[in-house]
Amino acid sequence: MLVSEIEVVTPATLKECLTMIANEDMNTRLIAGGTDAVVRMKEGKWRPSTWVNIKGLRELRYIIEKDGAIHIGPLTTHTDIIKSSLLQKKANVLVEASREVGAIQMQNVGTIGGNIGTASPAGDTLPALYVLNTVLELSTRNSKRIVPIEEFFTGPGRTILKKNEMITNIIVQPHGENEIGIFQKLGPRKAQSISIVNVAISLLMEKDRQVLSGKIAFGSVAPTIIRAKKCESILTLHPLTDEMIQNVAKVAWKEVMPITDVRATAEYRRDMASSLLERGLYRLMRRWENK
Repeated sequence: MLVSEIEVVTPATLKECLTMIANEDMNTRLIAGGTDAVVRMKEGKWRPSTWVNIKGLRELRYIIEKDGAIHIGPLTTHTDIIKSSLLQKKANVLVEASREVGAIQMQNVGTIGGNIGTASPAGDTLPALYVLNTVLELSTRNSKRIVPIEEFFTGPGRTILKKNEMITNIIVQPHGENEIGIFQKLGPRKAQSISIVNVAISLLMEKDRQVLSGKIAFGSVAPTIIRAKKCESILTLHPLTDEMIQNVAKVAWKEVMPITDVRATAEYRRDMASSLLERGLYRLMRRWENK
C-alpha cells in the first residue's frame, strides 16, 4: 500500500475522535507523534485505510496533580515529562525513562500514550509506569473503564484495547517522602530508542538502609514488561548492603525470561538484566545516603 493511498482525518475534539473510531465501516488507527508508524507500515504490521491524526487534541496533553495522584494526558510528549517540575519531584523514575527515549527529536514528538499503545516490551517508559502503580483510563464514545497497566498488555504489540477505545488518561501514584526510584537502560547507542534491556526500580526506605517495600520492572526480557517479584521480596529481608545487592542481582538472572533475537542473545540479556539491577540498586543506595 502506498502512503498516497491512505486517508488521514483530523478530529477537532476528543468526542469527534471517539465517534470516528466507533465507526464499524472504517479501518482506523490513531497517530500522534508517528515515530513508529512508518517503520510498522514498512513491516506490513500497520495498514489501516484511515489514520486518525490526534496530534492537535490539546485536551489530551497535560500533567496535573489531583486527588493524590498524577494525571498525564496520552499526548504528553517525552520532552513535556522531562521538563515537568511535578514529575521531577514526585515521579522522577518516569523522567529518567523519558530521557532515554531516543534522540531529542524523538522526545519532542513522541508521546507517552504512543509508547504505551505500541506495546513494545522494549518501551522505555513502561517499566517506570509499572513501578509507579499506573492505571489507564480507556474511553469509548459512551463509556470509560480503568485498567491497571499490568493488565493492559497481552504480548508484543498486543493489548486489551478494543477497536472503539483509546487511552484518555494515564494515572500514576507519586513517590512518597521516603520513596526513591531510578531507571537503567542498555541500548546499542544513545540515539537509538530500542533497549536491549531496561529496568525501573522504586524503593520505600527507612533509616539504616532498610527497604520497607520495593518494586522492580524489567523490559526486553519477556513478551511483556515483567515485575521481578522474587527480587522484590528479597529486598525487604535485610538492609541494603553490598551482599544484599549482589544476591538480588543473582536472583534477577534466573527470574527474567529473555529470548535471542538480532539485537542480543538470551544469555547476554540475562547477564545485562542482572548487571543493570545491581548498578541501579547501588545508585539508589548512594542517593538515599545523600538524601
